[in-house]
Amino acid sequence: MELLGKSLEDLFQIQKKKFTVKTVCLLALQMLDRIEFVHNKNIIHRDIKPDNFVVGIGNKSHIIYLLDFGLSKKYRSSRTKQHIKFVENKKLTGTARYASINALSGYEQSRRDDLEAIGYVFMYFLRGSLPWQGLKLKHGEQRYKKILDVKKSYDVRELCKGYPSEFAEYIKYTRNLKFEENPDYNKLRLLFIELLKKLNFEYDFFYDWLKEKPKIDSNEGKRYMTNDGSINVQYGIDNYKKIEKKETNSSTISEYSRKEDKEINVNHDPIVHTLPNEDDNNNKNSKSYANQVVNTNSAILNEPLNIDINDSNTNDKKNNKDKKNEQDVCIIF
Repeated sequence: MELLGKSLEDLFQIQKKKFTVKTVCLLALQMLDRIEFVHNKNIIHRDIKPDNFVVGIGNKSHIIYLLDFGLSKKYRSSRTKQHIKFVENKKLTGTARYASINALSGYEQSRRDDLEAIGYVFMYFLRGSLPWQGLKLKHGEQRYKKILDVKKSYDVRELCKGYPSEFAEYIKYTRNLKFEENPDYNKLRLLFIELLKKLNFEYDFFYDWLKEKPKIDSNEGKRYMTNDGSINVQYGIDNYKKIEKKETNSSTISEYSRKEDKEINVNHDPIVHTLPNEDDNNNKNSKSYANQVVNTNSAILNEPLNIDINDSNTNDKKNNKDKKNEQDVCIIF
């Protein structure tokens, strides 16, 4: 574990509720990296919001971290990769402001819902607020229904009006994903890579809240850049060909194959903590799962991904559809 800085919500308030398109694009690339890594570990977050993304401190102040897995859930078996079943009439898990239309409709969540929620975070950062904020209904179920009605009736083009079309395209894509469909993360990243290029912005981690460009190690920040430092608009093209892997340290993002869940052997043996499997009826120690520690020398490294394991109960009823008594692992640095 390491000490982290302010959340994106805190920084957004400091910036008087307005981020530039450049900052949102820079954030988008890192946020998509983080959620893809989590999904590749067979987990969905289910509470995507600005409060759960924070920045590092010191020489890691340019890095975005994803926190708070208290409401997370396994969406498929680690061993067989069998996806959970589609279920209706479920209570909302997560934050209604950013929740997907399907989650608010009472449908079982999957990867598509995390991604759609991220899209609403983007528009919150650009607009300063969302059309379904501030509704005068106190009762939870009534409020959720009203938020759902507004989200469904609000045309995506209207929601994103006045901002680059890439943001509307992102939300449209995520809304059209099927329940078990594998999202095309590279396609989504390319939207923002190409937008940065089109607007002549640099991939320099110079966010709105910084007074000067951060001093980045020469080996960092190369994921979306060519050898001459320009934005790599070819990233993800040609059958998801990887960018040439750079020398990495604890602050950088290691590459991994597009092939889902393909693991990379690493030389060191990181310590990992197991996340709770809320679908496991035999898991009687759900409140002390952070004490279970295992070692592995075969793990996907997508550094940095600090997971703040909270001892919190999910507000979602246990789904006994998963017949396997399993737990997944996430890396703690």
